[in-house]
Amino acid sequence: MQCLLPKKGVLLIYHLSLAITSQQCFSDASTRRPADLLSSFTTIKTVMKGLYKDLGDVVLALLKNTETREHVLQYLGEVINKNSSRAHIQVEPMYCASSGMFVNLSAVMLQLSDPFLDANLTKRDKIDPKYVFYGSRLDLKELTALHASSEEVAQWINKDSPGKIDVSGQYSDGENRLLRSQEATSSSSFASEPSLQNVKPTSSVGAGKSKYPFICECFFMTARVLNLGLLKAFSDFKHLVQDISRAEDTLATLKAMQGQTPTPQLELDIKRIEKEIELYSQEKLCYEAQILRDQGLNHIIVEYDHANKDPDLIQHALSFYRLMVVWLVDLVGGFKMPLPSTCPMEFACMPEHFVEDAMELLIFASRIPKVLDGVLLVGCDDFMNFIIMFMGSPNFIRNPYLRAKMVEVLNCWMPRRSGSSSATATLFEGHQMSLEYLVRNLLKLYVDIEFTGSHTQEPSYVKYEASLSLVLALGIESIFVMFYDKFNIRHNIAELLEYLWQVPSHRNAWMQIAKEEEKGVYLNFLNFLINDSIYLLDESLNKILEIKEIEAEMSNTTEWERRPAQERQERTRQFHSQENIIRIDMKLANEDVSMLAFTSEQIVAPFLLPEMIERVASMLNYFLLQLVGPQRKSLTLKDPEKYEFRPKQLLKQVSS
Repeated sequence: MQCLLPKKGVLLIYHLSLAITSQQCFSDASTRRPADLLSSFTTIKTVMKGLYKDLGDVVLALLKNTETREHVLQYLGEVINKNSSRAHIQVEPMYCASSGMFVNLSAVMLQLSDPFLDANLTKRDKIDPKYVFYGSRLDLKELTALHASSEEVAQWINKDSPGKIDVSGQYSDGENRLLRSQEATSSSSFASEPSLQNVKPTSSVGAGKSKYPFICECFFMTARVLNLGLLKAFSDFKHLVQDISRAEDTLATLKAMQGQTPTPQLELDIKRIEKEIELYSQEKLCYEAQILRDQGLNHIIVEYDHANKDPDLIQHALSFYRLMVVWLVDLVGGFKMPLPSTCPMEFACMPEHFVEDAMELLIFASRIPKVLDGVLLVGCDDFMNFIIMFMGSPNFIRNPYLRAKMVEVLNCWMPRRSGSSSATATLFEGHQMSLEYLVRNLLKLYVDIEFTGSHTQEPSYVKYEASLSLVLALGIESIFVMFYDKFNIRHNIAELLEYLWQVPSHRNAWMQIAKEEEKGVYLNFLNFLINDSIYLLDESLNKILEIKEIEAEMSNTTEWERRPAQERQERTRQFHSQENIIRIDMKLANEDVSMLAFTSEQIVAPFLLPEMIERVASMLNYFLLQLVGPQRKSLTLKDPEKYEFRPKQLLKQVSS
């Protein structure tokens, strides 16, 4: 009952047991033989597989019992509602159910959903969007919506009386059809359960509560549980991997400093970081054993995956989110473009995390070998259509970060990255909606993303400048992160556009868009491309001057040794930090200049518009001044390639 009534003692025992498990199974992971780690991994996987099956059997048996069915649904609703804070970035473990518990519940809910995840998704008409507003079990109305504001949601709900919904006081036949279909279509052990063909639905436990088919209730409950469970675990796993990477970078920096100026404190810091990395690595292997299961430890052994053909947690979740995107598209009239002129309120009011979770899962799964193999055969067309339809549609999905996640999915699917080149190439190069709308919507999003701090802000045509109110609300660090998020998003878009330029059909579409939108989206795209190129190169060159100054300080060993140890450490950290910034900014600047170069060869007209001639001339003069002007000698680096600084290549692209 810890999931309903959090007690510090119960949860403390859980977290202690997790630590004990990681110690027992994965201690000294960095030095152990791969076969030993695989043995521990296999043991955990086998236990989890049995646990998921047994939990699923228990819940299904309780749902089939007319006396307990309603109470089970009530219980599941309470578990979800009382643990809604698990969706927060920072989770208080003493007052929420554990990740393990919610991942287990995710597996159970996916098993219950299995019968309506058939290839043709024939039962999706049983899912009523009004459940979000009028369903009594889940608190869904307060969740951030795809496009509607909270006021718009409230206004729309109030205009329709809940009494207009079909409230018969009984479940529809959908419940029994679902449970019968589990026996008929499921390959799991559920098929051996007694038939429910003659079971009558129960009456309402609470007076006045609306009743929806079991398929509908199960769909929305599964979506919420996955958000709080499996998807949250993926997020935690991603952050854990990032923590390990940062710790390894810190360790490398400390060891470099120890090599130059050894101190007892540095030795202690190195041992502390090494211990942290060991603990992080143990926790990472525990995550892999549970949430990756069949795909875990691919770097240790490959044959194991080929031998194990059971559908795993991730593939089950992918099937569920395929249903999610197809159902959402039904709300706007199906897979067709262009979209309606106004966004239907049923779609606008759907929780934003429905789409965000689908995109996060696709990104996560795309980075694991073989996970998408089965999905590519059936579901990737649906995901691709959904992404193309909504990626460039702020009137349907307001949040630019969410639409940017769609670009990240496509970036993972690019043939040279996905590992399934022929299958993913077809999605880009032989997919009708892709050929017609992909380049257009990528260019639109490139423009829309100019301001990522507010979903309602119109894009500006100048560099990002945070308003005082935004600075006060978010803080300087948040503004800084948002500013650089823009460049990261545009980097993903630029990589896709560069690939698509090599595909003749997409290049032709691009040239047609440039002609049609010469003074619209395409002109804005060029403006931002020029802005970003100048800004990034300027930042990079200024940082080069800063690291050269620190290099000069460090080369004067006599003066350097006289400085306090803390000051030397701080300057060394600053040096490595600036190096990383230069590499990133220079890579992005090269990308932007390259795109200007290869597109301007065949798309000349926009650059000759009166409003563009002066801008282009100013940009070229700026680049020439930096690359061949008086200060060029001060930008000389011992190893310019290390920083992706290629002045000759830049000069050639600018002058050609």
